[in-house]
Amino acid sequence: MSTESLRFQYSPWFQCALGVLILVLIGLTGCQTTSHSSATAAGQLTFVQKKMGPVTQLQRVSPTGESGPVLVSERWRDLQPHWSPQGTLVFMSNRHGRDQIHLDKDRERLQIFLLEPGNAEPELISDTDDSAVSPRFSPSGEAVAYIHARPGNAALEVVELNARGATPVTQARDILDYAWAPDGRALAVVVFDPGRSRLEFVAAPGERDPELPYLQPEERGSVITGVSWSPDGSAVAYIVNSPDRARRLYLYDRKTGQRRRLSNPEHHVQNPVQWSADGDALLYAALVDFDFHYDETQREQVYEGSMQIFLSDRSGNARQLTQGEGRHGAPVFSPDGRRIGFLFAETLDARTLSVRTMDLEGREVRELHQRVAPESLLQWN
Repeated sequence: MSTESLRFQYSPWFQCALGVLILVLIGLTGCQTTSHSSATAAGQLTFVQKKMGPVTQLQRVSPTGESGPVLVSERWRDLQPHWSPQGTLVFMSNRHGRDQIHLDKDRERLQIFLLEPGNAEPELISDTDDSAVSPRFSPSGEAVAYIHARPGNAALEVVELNARGATPVTQARDILDYAWAPDGRALAVVVFDPGRSRLEFVAAPGERDPELPYLQPEERGSVITGVSWSPDGSAVAYIVNSPDRARRLYLYDRKTGQRRRLSNPEHHVQNPVQWSADGDALLYAALVDFDFHYDETQREQVYEGSMQIFLSDRSGNARQLTQGEGRHGAPVFSPDGRRIGFLFAETLDARTLSVRTMDLEGREVRELHQRVAPESLLQWN
């Protein structure tokens, strides 16, 4: 794992397989689909499974360990699955007629696909000359947003599923992350232009501007890298990468206009951050006691520290849920809020992870599935 993948882990630009976070893999095969039953039933976690070479497959597993593919992939790199409330799946893939996967990730073109319940084949809903990445349903499930990753001029676009046309809502040199407002009428977008990082609020297609001021990091040279909107719409949590390399979690209260740091200033908070259903708590992973150096004898980077999972209230009172060495990342709440799912590996630079669950006291740890791709996130429906 590179230094950058640990410092900027899970930001959508790096997830898009254009070179930094996703590992360089090699392979060639074919693709078919399984019959599609709803993965939104209680107790199923969706993730990305590693297959041979660069091939990845969308997989799901129940809390009892019963697993199966959402789509069987023998050739493609299927990534970033997201389910709508209606049980429709959107994901990112390079499955657009090529017979091979480029080893040069800069040449790999990724697009957005939609799989309706009952359909055997996914439908292409983006068709860009560049890559389209980071697809996410609106809260109602009636629209999909994604980042049109044009070099030097990225755009956040929204496709309304009853019309299928893409509407740009904002653009910048880079778009690092975004989050739908809980009412679906606006989006919080992390944009980066040369020398300027900001969190801006933009209207969804057909809606009025939200009339919210954009936010910039208070510390000179800092970059905002992630955002998460609270379920009641009253606050947004966002991650700031500081010049001292720490990645700190902040909360912006829309009513008071005040900002508050939530995380330990020495920790390196990772995307994504998830809110509890009642909006009172935030779940996130962070690198603790992290450092790295180059080992001349082994001729490789050596990473020190661990990645742990934390639960924080809105005031920044945080509790560490995991213990021990290794990488505990990408945490999500169970539908009833009583347990969490997360990805685990024994080392920070592991190339294969496993899906685990545990209760909110850090007990009853269960391993459900192995061979999880390192670029995977989790969604628990």
